[in-house]
Amino acid sequence: MDRIKFMIDSGSDIPPEVADALDAEVVPLYRVIDGVPVLDYHDFNIQEYSEYLKTCKEIPITSQPSPEDFLTRYERFADEGYDHIICITMSVHGSGTYNSAVLASEMFKERHPESAMQIHVVDSWSCSLNMVMELRLANHLLEAGAGIRTILDELYAVREKVRTYYLIDNLEFLIKGGRVSPLKGGIASKLRIKPIVAIKNGEGSIPANAMGYQNGLSKLAHFFWEDCTPDSELYVSHAGCPEKAMAIVEKIRERYHNLKYYIYPMLGTMSTQSGPDSIGIFYTKNK
Repeated sequence: MDRIKFMIDSGSDIPPEVADALDAEVVPLYRVIDGVPVLDYHDFNIQEYSEYLKTCKEIPITSQPSPEDFLTRYERFADEGYDHIICITMSVHGSGTYNSAVLASEMFKERHPESAMQIHVVDSWSCSLNMVMELRLANHLLEAGAGIRTILDELYAVREKVRTYYLIDNLEFLIKGGRVSPLKGGIASKLRIKPIVAIKNGEGSIPANAMGYQNGLSKLAHFFWEDCTPDSELYVSHAGCPEKAMAIVEKIRERYHNLKYYIYPMLGTMSTQSGPDSIGIFYTKNK
């Protein structure tokens, strides 16, 4: 049986305890705060960072890992005797992480032509906790005895069904990120409009707007009800607002009483892009 090592980037918002349980190596992205690069994973506290974002004069810049960040790990796992690496990254449309991972795989082949280890970089077509869902699927298949081809085929198939929706509380972060124009953002803020950002097939869009946060929660719940059966799993991320994360769970439970769910805090990259007090929901469409 092939030895397979999983890798995932920190744009997945994967908690350290989950990464450890799935034996996955996490490649951190970076935040640049006041000109200083900061790793976006270890010793991260979402509550402290959310408070910082609410008062900072300049929103931090986020950036992808370098090819060297991936290459050093590829070489380590080759030395440890792995036959395959499956590296799940954020959507190529939202991050350069995928390209860094692919370039590193080419560099590995050039430096180690004798190595039989194969590197498979998988564009998740999403971000955040959908990547964790995909990683859990891959790990489950591996434990069930599936081979590398079956695991990859399942990963490529499920990414067409994953859904991502963010309910944004503060439009300033979308405006500065270039996702909303300053004019439209200013008008929306005055009208208390909360945009819902979706990622589907790797592409981002704003499929709906909500008049106020409670209305936004209702829209998110309707997306889930329309796409999923009562036995589906829901993943929720939050940027320093666990009570809002629980509120969407309770809203969905109004119809799906036995909902199975997971709530995890965002890490630095996703909380920087979405802004403090935002939440995201993630699931696999099965209707």
